[in-house]
Amino acid sequence: MPIYEFCCNQCQTGFEELVRNGNAPICPSCGSADARRLLSTFAVHAPSSDFPCAGAAASGTPDCSSCAACH
Repeated sequence: MPIYEFCCNQCQTGFEELVRNGNAPICPSCGSADARRLLSTFAVHAPSSDFPCAGAAASGTPDCSSCAACH
């Protein structure tokens, strides 16, 4: 059961979720099930213009509201 990173399409909150059997993750901030899976931060070595969320998530403050990869 892998842990994936998500960004909520409703409130733009970034979060991690353990996904079982393809169940839809629920946003811990607003309760929406409308979220998209993100590229995991461990796959990105350093923040770049292609993945601006990587630096925020690595610093412990995932916020997808200004992320070009999310929008």
